[in-house]
Amino acid sequence: MSANDVVISGMSGRFALSDTTDELARNLYDGVDMVTEDDTRWPTGLYGMNSRFGKIMEFNKFDTSFFGLPDQMVMEMEPQARMVLEVAYEAIVDSGTNPQDLRGSNTGVYVGHVSIPGSEGYPDAVQPDSATSMTRIGYKTFGNVKCLLANRISFALDLHGPSMTVDTACSSASSAIIMALNDLMLGKVDSAVVCGSHMVFEPYVLHLQQELGMCSRRGMCSALDVDADGYVKGEAVCAVYMQRRHRARRVYAHLITARMSNDGHKREGMYYPSSEAQERLMVDTYTEANVDPAALTYFETHGAGTK
Repeated sequence: MSANDVVISGMSGRFALSDTTDELARNLYDGVDMVTEDDTRWPTGLYGMNSRFGKIMEFNKFDTSFFGLPDQMVMEMEPQARMVLEVAYEAIVDSGTNPQDLRGSNTGVYVGHVSIPGSEGYPDAVQPDSATSMTRIGYKTFGNVKCLLANRISFALDLHGPSMTVDTACSSASSAIIMALNDLMLGKVDSAVVCGSHMVFEPYVLHLQQELGMCSRRGMCSALDVDADGYVKGEAVCAVYMQRRHRARRVYAHLITARMSNDGHKREGMYYPSSEAQERLMVDTYTEANVDPAALTYFETHGAGTK
């Protein structure tokens, strides 16, 4: 190990039936099924779809004055825009770092988030001759622009490094991690906050994905199984704090390397994954890291649960 190794030193998150990472761990160890079917988002049985998915239950609390944001702006912001601020701050604190000490620092912010067109409904009609209407629509528009998910963290915490929202669908948070790691290794930032966020507030999103075979109509994910008929959505708003080993007071994990690629053109179509392209990426990544995959004792994978 080297003093300049990149490590994850802090983390925080909100998950299905779990308001903290510790609560998520307890639920996992205790075998709690955090995928539920209820009417907290919309009536069960709506459109004949299966309403089972993992939902964050608490998302309506936010300390506006703590983050120095106008009340009217916060009232118009979607829950994820508020929650990424909370988990980013908590991840820094979890590392043993005082967020005030990072003000003015070269700290990057990278947020992975999937944006689905039309999933937030239509804004109220604009009344150009009404200052109140224009102000409200302005706050609502800019309070929900996805590029500002990261920028708002940088603004509230006064962080001067790169600040960007990354959308590569299911791999958005992984892509954000890769970008942060590269910037750290190249010396472009001194530390990094990386967030991942996904919540579902419009039923048509789940309904459409079940009709297309992406999400399971049974509400059960059977990854790598002959019965696989799609995945089940699980919500999360989470963050990690990354820095170099010699500055870290806590180490959750060392990041050795990370790579990403694209399948390019495929005869089967754009939306079908290529096992050949994924194999090439894995070989390149293991080779670059000088790691023998046969020596691994634990790994996590994106198990989509589709055919």
